[in-house]
Amino acid sequence: MVRALDLAWRGWGRVHPNPLVGATVLAGNALVGEGWHPEYGDRHAEPLALDQAGERASGATLVVTLEPCAHRGKQPPCTEAIVRAGVRRVVAALADPNPAAAGGADRLRAAGIEVEIGLLGHIAAAQNAPFLHGFREQSRPFIALKLATTLDGRIADAAGRSRWISGREAQEYVHW
Repeated sequence: MVRALDLAWRGWGRVHPNPLVGATVLAGNALVGEGWHPEYGDRHAEPLALDQAGERASGATLVVTLEPCAHRGKQPPCTEAIVRAGVRRVVAALADPNPAAAGGADRLRAAGIEVEIGLLGHIAAAQNAPFLHGFREQSRPFIALKLATTLDGRIADAAGRSRWISGREAQEYVHW
């Protein structure tokens, strides 16, 4: 799941209003396929990972950061690709909160595929906070606030000159 979460970040800034999604295909202990949702309207992570795995996806485990979709939008349902590939088990970090896309786990179970939801779900939820917020708090916008101050509560040096207080990682995270 850690690898799938890392892959999901590759869609950062390009998939909105869709969520960040990463997927890996495991045959035994071997990683045989991986994918991520690269941009809005493009193919989803699951079929990309399954394509890379090819025939090795049959009987394998698909690890994905969000429950596979069960609806037809700009792309066909990911559940169809999973069933067609012969995947034995799906492990998802989060259930899909979107009522239009949800139901993938039920469809997979109906096809005889073992489904587990919740592995590292707290990390996937943090990764997709803007997406999830829209389904939990529809009357309020998603706002991220970052405040950097020195130990004495200032935002500049002693002479009043502006200086970078926060580190590079914090600057990259908030300037998206």
